[in-house]
Amino acid sequence: MEHQSSKQDFSITLNKINPNEKVVAVIKRHPFGIIKLYISAVLGLILAGGLLLFVMSDLVPREDNPDIYAIIGALTVVVVGFMIVIMLIATIIYYKSSFVITDQSIKQTLQISLFNKKISQLNVAEIHDVTVEKKGVLPTFFNYGRLLVETAGEQENFHFDYCPNPDHYAKIILDGRQLYISGHELKMQAPHPQQPQAPQQQYAQPQYEAPQQPQAPNQYQ
Repeated sequence: MEHQSSKQDFSITLNKINPNEKVVAVIKRHPFGIIKLYISAVLGLILAGGLLLFVMSDLVPREDNPDIYAIIGALTVVVVGFMIVIMLIATIIYYKSSFVITDQSIKQTLQISLFNKKISQLNVAEIHDVTVEKKGVLPTFFNYGRLLVETAGEQENFHFDYCPNPDHYAKIILDGRQLYISGHELKMQAPHPQQPQAPQQQYAQPQYEAPQQPQAPNQYQ
């Protein structure tokens, strides 16, 4: 498995990892996911503002109703400020989600909202397969996609959207699973050391001789 990179910050996960586990990788979502949200918000504001000005210029002339346009300008500032706050909260939620790979398990944290998150853990031995989904030109060009970890049991599958370089991390998980299973089999096949047996003391059994019967005197001598 891949060695830990000095550029990655594992401090956010050290309190959730067992002392005997080794962190291999911490995955954060690709920046393009939140950038796409920024672009959508900005375009929405521009289109809404342009449509409003176009309609207002025909219905309410600016020269005759300067106060109305002042109120519209103030409301626009409030709406823009509100959208900035929403974008900041969305950014925090977006980057709070993570996918941690160790030599023994994988741990997924999904930040659903500002005060709601879901944490799931899966042992490496329970991984059945790992697949990668890249749909469209942008995921292929920017190298991001969905990382899907299929479980062998009844536990829910793990999926991590906007995973950067998903092919690389899929290989890390599969290689780690193989190493874990191989190491576990070697431990099971290793002979167990036998406990030394205490020496047994032998005791000599005492020998008893039968007492001799006295001979009767011979009367015919």
